[in-house]
Amino acid sequence: MKTSATADQANSVPKRIAFYLRSCGNLHYFAAIQPYLDYFCNQGIHQVFLVVSQLSSDDQHHTEYAGYTHLLTTNCDLDTYDLVVTPSFLRPEERTAQTQAVQIFHGMSDKPFTYERDFSNYLLCLCVGQRQADRLLQTPCNQTMKWTLIGYPKFDHPPTLPPLFENDKQTLIYCPTWRKQNISSIEMFLEHPEVIAQLTQEYNLIVKPHPNIFNPDRPFYDQRIVDRLHQLPNIKLIRSGNVMPWYAQADLFIGDISAAGYEWLYFNKPMLFLNPQPGVLKTNSDVSSMTYLWQCGEVCDQIQQLQLLVDQALLCDRYQVQRESLLHYSVFNPRDHSATQRGIHEIEYLLTRQDANVGNVVVSI
Repeated sequence: MKTSATADQANSVPKRIAFYLRSCGNLHYFAAIQPYLDYFCNQGIHQVFLVVSQLSSDDQHHTEYAGYTHLLTTNCDLDTYDLVVTPSFLRPEERTAQTQAVQIFHGMSDKPFTYERDFSNYLLCLCVGQRQADRLLQTPCNQTMKWTLIGYPKFDHPPTLPPLFENDKQTLIYCPTWRKQNISSIEMFLEHPEVIAQLTQEYNLIVKPHPNIFNPDRPFYDQRIVDRLHQLPNIKLIRSGNVMPWYAQADLFIGDISAAGYEWLYFNKPMLFLNPQPGVLKTNSDVSSMTYLWQCGEVCDQIQQLQLLVDQALLCDRYQVQRESLLHYSVFNPRDHSATQRGIHEIEYLLTRQDANVGNVVVSI
């Protein structure tokens, strides 16, 4: 069953709401909370905090934090807040049994370590779609978790930005994931400059890596990779937590095991996958596989064949039906522009609960 909002939400007692990022460098986390942050700031009823473990002047100068820096705090005692809304996976040392947390997730990953985490003690998990819920419920500890489907807030009102290119070429966007567990294609890509040069002769190329690639606070960070990215000729390098404005300008997506591929499904345009482990990883229709999304496009095992596959996909898109099917399994009502409102509805309901059993009021649909 689903929760229902109480009639006196407008008269809600002011609460302290923590939007927990852990690190300012987690720009993809910030993109996930931003729709909720905007709502509660504009509502003006509750105290709103943007919680990080530490602050530096460089962190606060990220353009995406413009207009939000006054909310930043390093008070990471999460039990001092009435509600913690987080796209991060809270670590044992970050929370206690009393922490009142709502998990909103920061993407739609196929990576298995996402679903092996324990969400059983969260007040509520706002799941993007049925695929995410199915994956979580495969983990024994999560079979009692409290969850509901809301959709994907980043699909509600995708921002638009001025075009990166002013020409008639078609545009490719390459979105490698981060380097944890050897599932990123970024090094393979950088080690073949002739492939990049060939692509940029025929196409515009946007390179938008996972934000962790640029985050020195994260394991597997490598400054040499960042330097090489900045040195790539004839490309537009994007560092952002929200890829949707750049997707709107692209004609074809190149990914690997990146959850960003699920966001690309919103546009139903061709996609390809650059295999970070050729001969090892293969397309898999098992929902628990980290190559489940590879059903939506051709897989490139030999990077020298990448441009040929790009040419073919743009000439004949054979995967439209499959992409749309996976989109609707992965995202609840993906294009109804109401996901944020459904999430807000659930959060406000929790805020109005005054009894000690607040964590028991929501069960799965």
